[in-house]
This record gives sequence, C-alpha cells and structure tokens, in this order.
Amino acid sequence: MTQNTDADARTDSKRFDADDAPFDASDLIEGDRIDPSLVARTMDGLGENMSARPDAPATQLAEATITNNMDDVHTAVLVDGETGVMVRASRHDSQSAWSQKEADWKVHDIGTKVRVTGAEWDDLDADANPDDEATAWAEVVLEDRANGFDDYADEVRVESRSITLENPYEAERAHGTIELANE
Repeated sequence: MTQNTDADARTDSKRFDADDAPFDASDLIEGDRIDPSLVARTMDGLGENMSARPDAPATQLAEATITNNMDDVHTAVLVDGETGVMVRASRHDSQSAWSQKEADWKVHDIGTKVRVTGAEWDDLDADANPDDEATAWAEVVLEDRANGFDDYADEVRVESRSITLENPYEAERAHGTIELANE
C-alpha cells in the first residue's frame, strides 16, 4: 500500500472535513478519513458545492469508479482533477454506518499511477499479456479522469482491492487486483 509521507511529514491519520478545505489529494496519507460531503459522486460534481448549505465548501475529490447504491460498503477510486492524484478509499453507506467514522471515506492507497495484477479477461488475444493490457486500460480511464478528462463510457468498479473494467459497447471485460503507486 502506498503512503504519502510527504504530506507535511505526517504519520498519524486525521479527518478531513469542511474546515480543511481546500485541500488536494496529495495532502492525504493512508488511514486518513474524508467527510463524504467533500467527495462528489460523479466527475461532473467535482469542485461544486454538493451541500444544501450555501457556505459549504466545494467538493475536493470525485468518484472515478461506479459504486452500487444498494451496497452497505462502498469502495471507489477517488480522483483529484487538479493534481492527478488517485485515492482508493472505502466507506459504509450512511444508512448502515454506526458512526461518523464509518460513514467517512477511509484512505487505503494513494498514487498517480495505477497497476493491475492477476488480470483475467473475458476476451483477450492469446499473445497479449493480461496484466499489461488491464493496466493500460485502467491507466487510460482512471489516470485521465484524475487529470480532468472524463469522456469515457468505460465502466470501472472496485471492491476492496479487486477491479473490474468493462467496455459497454464491446464484449470486453477484465478483472484483477488494483494498486495505486507513485511514478
């Protein structure tokens, strides 16, 4: 797991809320918690005030992967569209969380590069390397979203450390294990 020890040389995790905004993803370290109001559910909401309060801060991060609203626990790759930093985080749905701590996004990995290992494809050329192909696909979709480009129809889901990449227009799907790292 990647830990950003450059973030003010912190080693103790903390909670980021409205008082900490604005911040960017490079300020985070593994174990930090992020108030859900600072995370947009879609890329379109990045930088927008998603609260009913007019004085609330704009969202700082956006979910770059699809989360199922019917699940009790959500895992996603969150992106900072200004810095290109990606964060793999999870949280309990607000309806199933027993505390604010469970409702917050908890940071697991941070990085500017994505790697996929143990990739399995539904349809792949026999000469291709599954891990290389899945990593290239994840790089295009997730890293571009982290850098502010979000015009891909590709669907990406993350559960714990597992990633599923799917092209809705073709019969292509890949499954593997995701890791975020710095260059």
